[in-house]
Amino acid sequence: MTMMMVRPMLVVVLVCVMAGLDKGIRAAGVAGNGDKQLNHHPQDHHDNHADAGDSKVAAHGLRGKENKMRRHPPPHIVYFLVDDLGYANTGVTNDEPLTPHIDELARNGTMLRRFYTYKYCSPTRSSLLSGRLPIHVNQENRPPPVPGGGIDQNMTTLAEVLQRAGYATHQVGKWHCGMSSPDRLPVHRGFNSSFGYLSGAEHHYSQIRQGYVDLWRDTQPAYGENGTYGTFMYAREAERIIHAHDPTTPLFLYLAFQNVHSPLEVPDRFLDKYPDVDYRPRKHCLAMVSAVDEAINNVTLALRRAGLFDDTLIIFSSDNGGPHDHANNYPFRGAKTADFEGGVRAVAFVSGGVVPKNMVGTNVHGLMHVCDWYSTLARLAGEDPTDHRAARSNLPPIDGFDMWPMLTGANSTSPRVDVPLSGGIPVAASALISGQYKLVRGKQPYGFYPGVHMPNSTDDGSNSSVVCDPGCVFDLQADETEHVDLARERPQLLRQLLARAAAYDATYYQTPGDNRGDPAAKAAAKGPYHGYWGPWQPPGPLPPPSPSPPLPPPAPAQGVFFATATSGLCLRAVDNSSTAEVQAGACDGLAKWTMDGDHGGALSNPAAAMAEMSYLVPHRLSECQIGDPMMMWKLKKGDEGGVVFREQNGTLAVTACEGMCVGVVSPWGGGAVPVDVAMVDCTSPLALLWEEKQHVA
Repeated sequence: MTMMMVRPMLVVVLVCVMAGLDKGIRAAGVAGNGDKQLNHHPQDHHDNHADAGDSKVAAHGLRGKENKMRRHPPPHIVYFLVDDLGYANTGVTNDEPLTPHIDELARNGTMLRRFYTYKYCSPTRSSLLSGRLPIHVNQENRPPPVPGGGIDQNMTTLAEVLQRAGYATHQVGKWHCGMSSPDRLPVHRGFNSSFGYLSGAEHHYSQIRQGYVDLWRDTQPAYGENGTYGTFMYAREAERIIHAHDPTTPLFLYLAFQNVHSPLEVPDRFLDKYPDVDYRPRKHCLAMVSAVDEAINNVTLALRRAGLFDDTLIIFSSDNGGPHDHANNYPFRGAKTADFEGGVRAVAFVSGGVVPKNMVGTNVHGLMHVCDWYSTLARLAGEDPTDHRAARSNLPPIDGFDMWPMLTGANSTSPRVDVPLSGGIPVAASALISGQYKLVRGKQPYGFYPGVHMPNSTDDGSNSSVVCDPGCVFDLQADETEHVDLARERPQLLRQLLARAAAYDATYYQTPGDNRGDPAAKAAAKGPYHGYWGPWQPPGPLPPPSPSPPLPPPAPAQGVFFATATSGLCLRAVDNSSTAEVQAGACDGLAKWTMDGDHGGALSNPAAAMAEMSYLVPHRLSECQIGDPMMMWKLKKGDEGGVVFREQNGTLAVTACEGMCVGVVSPWGGGAVPVDVAMVDCTSPLALLWEEKQHVA
């Protein structure tokens, strides 16, 4: 296993994307001097088809030369982004979810059947607002105390482009595009106003994360505004913005819900809608989707009352596939954090009064990535999407294509052929779509095939990782559920796809940041912000984190972990070799653990072959995802995030992930051992408990 801790600081100039598969894939390469391109950049691609239908904005699009775009009254734009929504978690994609209002919008709009995102949160949002594929802006999630990340300050955001076109721009709900300095806040990235939380998750009712409130309004903490269920708090803010809006000014409202991201919290009246669903995680997920459905209806009604709906383009999508433990991505393989279709193909549609009548009730099957909205909406607003500021800083240009001709039926095909879903970093889990083929690389979690109604008490997709070494190949045209790996029978195709992926890897750029928590962040939350998270570093280039204060050593302790749900199994290393895996199994010499004072009480297994790789941590610490496997890895002195003993009740809390603890993935009833260990909700009966033992077998 490999931790995502690489932080390349090299600025790489992008030369990509639009290449094809003409009866097979031509091997791709990048010349050493950078002269050989993968293909023409989308900013040089123009589709001059006349838009179809009688939509009020159907005439929008490029006409003639690049800088001579016709300007019409641009539409209002409302983007509903639902967090961790599974592909099968709406009524239009499955019979179980009760989402009548979302379904109505979808039926009166156009479904986007091949809409792709990153496999988890922050990279998708960074991609949407920067117009870049995640490999050219951000592939990392960062919790509140960690500096940097998100969207590079020298990249122009979609909100800035729309402001330039005269839009009033508003951000509501989840941000997760950088928060360590004031210039990373939404109001300094092109939004006229913002109200929401800056990080990736929080408690839905209290808005608390890691002991402090994460709720921000414009340039300061939203003091006293927390304490309401987030979905409805953010919907009410959107309604307020709509009612106060001047209809003669185009509106861009970006409403990013926290639902259905964990923790699984929802008012009881939504749980009551699903009396026949017994499995708690699935029931809570379905109820949280129904809550979003009601909130979207409230915002849509506000648009109608304000007389804006007929002139509005509504965009609906998830930010990634649903998590394996409570959401469902049927019929697609996999879940959030995997590069299989279930992790990256999102449910999405467009609706509203500006959708041409000829497109109402239709499906678009052309390839589209979330970054394509940047160019599409910019040209719809009459603006050139080219990011000149980024070019002056030698940053990657935008990757997005103008998809408006495809969305209006003027063009039945997509201008996009390649989607590097992830890659470019020394973590062997990535994927590339090129034409009809898809290459998946490395160890992928959650390679399972979900059922129509999942997860359930017997199967939630755990323990289903797949190793694609050097790669798995799928024909998405014939096999969109990724059942048949073509790598062995078509070795030349595999080699060509690997070469193409390597060419994209060479263009990788990550917005600078740091994986280490900065103690100054918590000091600011506790001090000047009076219990609220907020920016703690000055604007400008990323400064180094503040030095960590010395940590007093904890009282000596050595023990093993027992879980009431596992009838006495112990947390242990798999063996004493260089492996990083842990499990719940025999209470033997591999089940001894100590608390390390150099790392604030992080747990270390002295039986590990290499002492520096003996610390218990989540596989993907920055994601804070329930179900993420636990492993042993190395920590730097002063690092936070190691698992520590929670004294008040004996559970083992993951310090960087509020409300998450170490636990087993399923109850053990005396069956096969060992049992896999992963992050679980601290209130779950699967959470492990610390018990000191003087002797072990």
